[in-house]
Amino acid sequence: MPGTCRHLESVAHTMSRGGKIAIFTIITGVLFCAFVFYSLPGAFLPLYDEDRNVSSTWTGVLIGAGPLSYIFVCPLSALLLNTFSNKQLYMIPTTTLGLVTMMFSLLDLTDNNDVFVSIAFLMRITQGIAGGIISVTSFSALVAIYPSSVATVTALAETVLNGALAAGPFVGGILYAIGGFKLAFFIPGVLILMSVLPEIAVPQLTTSNRSAGNLRSLKVLLDPWLLFAGWHCAACQILLNYHIPILSPYVERVFHKDVVWAGTALLVNSGSVCLSAPFLGYLIDRYNPYMFLIVSAVFLPVVYMFIGPLPLFSALLVPSQTQLMVTLLLLGFFVPMGCTPVLLVMFDIYRAKNKGDLPQGVTNCIVSLYCASFPAGAFLGVTISGIVAEYYYFEWSTGVLGIIFIVESFLCIIFCVKVQRMKKNMDSCDERVPFAPSSPNAETKYSSTGQTTDQPKHNLYPVKELENA
Repeated sequence: MPGTCRHLESVAHTMSRGGKIAIFTIITGVLFCAFVFYSLPGAFLPLYDEDRNVSSTWTGVLIGAGPLSYIFVCPLSALLLNTFSNKQLYMIPTTTLGLVTMMFSLLDLTDNNDVFVSIAFLMRITQGIAGGIISVTSFSALVAIYPSSVATVTALAETVLNGALAAGPFVGGILYAIGGFKLAFFIPGVLILMSVLPEIAVPQLTTSNRSAGNLRSLKVLLDPWLLFAGWHCAACQILLNYHIPILSPYVERVFHKDVVWAGTALLVNSGSVCLSAPFLGYLIDRYNPYMFLIVSAVFLPVVYMFIGPLPLFSALLVPSQTQLMVTLLLLGFFVPMGCTPVLLVMFDIYRAKNKGDLPQGVTNCIVSLYCASFPAGAFLGVTISGIVAEYYYFEWSTGVLGIIFIVESFLCIIFCVKVQRMKKNMDSCDERVPFAPSSPNAETKYSSTGQTTDQPKHNLYPVKELENA
């Protein structure tokens, strides 16, 4: 019935374990499909543009237009999620992404490069906007459905997303080799459109007092504490992506190895991220997330200084293939350790500053900041490394970046101590679990001791009942 609404807690209790897994599979499956085909032009578009005599500069602009629009649309996605239902924000962007991907195949019909570049640029921006909305909606839904396992499910979702981005160029290359430019876009577009159907089974979140939620969300975007938390996540992503464009020349110059060996090293790096993130998320949900943030902040600059290694440390460690593989493996472990707790810390910050209250509308905006930090850091990392590589060798640039990150680590440690003090000042006896937002319909009252008197045991989203697919 329209308007019928129940707490997610009661919905979750009526769902079987298999039902919860099915919903998680649908959400992450849509993420995987969307971002595989979002990243697929990376493998073949440079070759296609070269055949059309399109400059490499414009090729880079076309590939980068999607991630850039993704970054800027994330905060807008939170406001849309506070205005429209999550089902609408699943189906409309997914349908748009599928149609635009299919329409990409039609660009092969024009011989005018100016027309090709102009339309392709607009399509890539549209793909980035759709991808950003899908990402924020997916993460908001996962936080709502699994309120006591936020770090675990977001780490799993990030693993799926990273795997999709890595698999996209591989899939695109195969499709392009089989059927050319048209097939490389038409088939993925059809598959994206087909992924819309399972989205009907995802629970529908509701947001009461939407205008107030939008106003609070705008204030969240200006909160320096939350912005620093998002920046720290982006800074970790800078370290994860900085070495990617400059690793191949380094291994060829120092180890006399070809691009295949460099690709294997990067595979070890990304594989370490994908394997360690879910395990770290599980631990972070059960222990103090600030401890993981601090440990990561201490070890990340050390690991990065030894990737080259920094020539100042040549007496301690001689560059070798084993040394490079081990440091990339460790980097893939400590980066998710620094990123995964950030969402929980963001929730803590808002709750500590608002007497435990965390409405769904505000949570959507916090999730959007978290989602935007990943592509922002990746974009900054590869861009800065490309500029610096013209003036400094790999071992110097990575080592100096590690030294610079010491400042970020120091600020992060101070930040963690300050936030924990804020929590203690709010309520020294308040339970940490769960970190999910409270029902916007429920008033939170506090006794003279600071304990809540009428707040539900679990602070959960209200959601509509599952609709039959």
